[in-house]
Amino acid sequence: MFWRAKPASIPLSADPSIRRSHLSPNELVTRPAGDEVTVVGDFFSYSAERYGDKVACYYRDVVDVVEETKIVPKSDGPRDEKKSRKYFTLSPPKPVTYFELNTTVTALASGLINIGFTSLSQPIASRPRVSIYADTSLNWQLMSQTFARLGHVLTTAYTTLGEEGLLTSLNEPEVELCYCGEGQTELIGKVIGRAERVKWIVYDGDERRINQKIRKVVASRGGRIITFAELRRSGIDSPVTEFGDKPSEDDLFCIMYTSGSTGTPKGVLLTHKNIVSSIAGSVLLWGKNFTRSDLLLAYLPLTHILEQFLEFTFYFLGIPIAYGTVKTLLNDNVRNCDGDFIAYKPTLLPGVPAIYEMIRKGMVKKIHDAGSVVGTIFNLAVSGKQTLPWPLSSAIDRILFAKVKAATGGRLRLAISGGGALSLDTQKFLSTVLVQLIQGYGLTETCGMATICTPQFSPMGSVGVIGPSCEVKLQDYPDAGYLSSNRPPQGEIMLRGPNVFKGYFKQDELNKESFTSEGWYRTGDIGQWNIDGTLSIIDRVKNLVKLSNGEYLALEKVESIYKHCNSVMMLCIVAPPYADRPVALVYPHEGNLRNRLKANGIVDDGGPKEWASNLTIVSYLLGELRDEAKRGGLKGAELIRDVIMTEEEWSPENGMLTPAMKLARNNISKKYEKEIEKALGRSS
Repeated sequence: MFWRAKPASIPLSADPSIRRSHLSPNELVTRPAGDEVTVVGDFFSYSAERYGDKVACYYRDVVDVVEETKIVPKSDGPRDEKKSRKYFTLSPPKPVTYFELNTTVTALASGLINIGFTSLSQPIASRPRVSIYADTSLNWQLMSQTFARLGHVLTTAYTTLGEEGLLTSLNEPEVELCYCGEGQTELIGKVIGRAERVKWIVYDGDERRINQKIRKVVASRGGRIITFAELRRSGIDSPVTEFGDKPSEDDLFCIMYTSGSTGTPKGVLLTHKNIVSSIAGSVLLWGKNFTRSDLLLAYLPLTHILEQFLEFTFYFLGIPIAYGTVKTLLNDNVRNCDGDFIAYKPTLLPGVPAIYEMIRKGMVKKIHDAGSVVGTIFNLAVSGKQTLPWPLSSAIDRILFAKVKAATGGRLRLAISGGGALSLDTQKFLSTVLVQLIQGYGLTETCGMATICTPQFSPMGSVGVIGPSCEVKLQDYPDAGYLSSNRPPQGEIMLRGPNVFKGYFKQDELNKESFTSEGWYRTGDIGQWNIDGTLSIIDRVKNLVKLSNGEYLALEKVESIYKHCNSVMMLCIVAPPYADRPVALVYPHEGNLRNRLKANGIVDDGGPKEWASNLTIVSYLLGELRDEAKRGGLKGAELIRDVIMTEEEWSPENGMLTPAMKLARNNISKKYEKEIEKALGRSS
């Protein structure tokens, strides 16, 4: 039987505890194209030179906004209520070539010089810092490339930030120019008076809707507000032919703020070399697996390193990108046009675990709503495709799952999950029903590249192969029994290499804690080497809690099991130090739980707001979760003592989720502190 010549990772002969990618065991790669690409601002010029008039990306304009009013049952009572919702009508996809991208960046750079913001006589290191506060779009990436080319250090801000969060992202790095979208000007207007260094605004929206308060404030500081179109036109009409020195690879490219899943967001210092090395590793690892017929759907926040990492990689490789939004992906969410899936027909789909969990549970609801016969056939088909040999599995896929695949354009061949732990059951389900779903592992601190699955190495539950731009070792964590001497080897993941960041902005003490004397970055994640040399993430140091009986509980591990319950939309496992077993906080999947209640003869009046105080419904959900725990092999202290159902859906806006859609554990525990104490018998 044919087998691989070598495993995915290679231990170093000088120190076998350190492993590198099988593709580059003797050196860590730093450049994807020699001296042609040494800084981030080289990406578009390189792509224009190499791919010219080929299509680089697509975008769609909003041509109309349709407002619809519907009569729906009130969630907190027997009466109906009116609800209005806005839907977009979008243009057909518009192509942009690599040459056009590069030409636009040149025009925007000229425009910044023409208006007096960028001074070419000013040293790169002292040029003013800039911020991007806008939703993902082609123009977001164009502005990012423009700033990189001119040497302005970019800072990022999630559009879901509140007033104080936005203010911090502008004031801490002393930002002087902010690029913002039309939907973000209201909040900019609220903070501009206190963001005292900001005196330039590049506004990407309708000129008639410019916030006059912003105009007055920045004018009083000697700056101005200018539209994206005006800035571009300035550069076209008065082009600058010589831009002087470009940044060095050791200069800062970006201060990227983390989403704050474990506390206050931190500013991660990323140099041009960090980013370019990350892409060098990605290209070597992935480059041969994609062709010009592929198309990446770009809709995740560009403030998240995963989206930036993917876009940089595919622009470099010459693989087209299609810009969409979460609100316009499906046909149900637009009017008088196709949604982004149908309009673009992508082959490559990025996502985070929360999105894939919602997709799976949405499918489960639709299958249930179609009736028991359909549900039985579907479940048999899932089982059959997973167990039957080809061509029977192929026939099941073609006949029974074709409609599911058609809803995403019919061409998807690969989905990528990053940014957190993905349930193994969800990965198996979606890989069976929709498309092969693989995982990667990377942090903002590693520019998105640490490990990623490839066609050759993609076992379920694994996060794949080490990127050729970094090296990995597992450090013993004896308190919880994670040792490199275990079989398989386990421990805290330590990373080192040219793609690893230089430190946190203005946080000297944290920097000392985060790095060893030998330059290893402590990720806080617990990993395990698999027999094929791939890596799996099995825990997180900060999510290992010691219970009152002395046992350690791995929060993320048990959450991944409980989250598979179809009646759950969002779930957080909490275990204060005085607890002997954990408690689950849950916001239910309203459709699936309602279906289950009806099937079991339980009155389902109202919705989550009423259910949260209904002991019969809460007890039923507790039983479902405990059944899920048994199916997942949980036992002892991993079994929840109680469940707390919340009335309010969790979101970045109410602080229960981070902008990257991760659990904001500290906020959740604090908000429901009294309910947790009661569930654990600490209060009445």
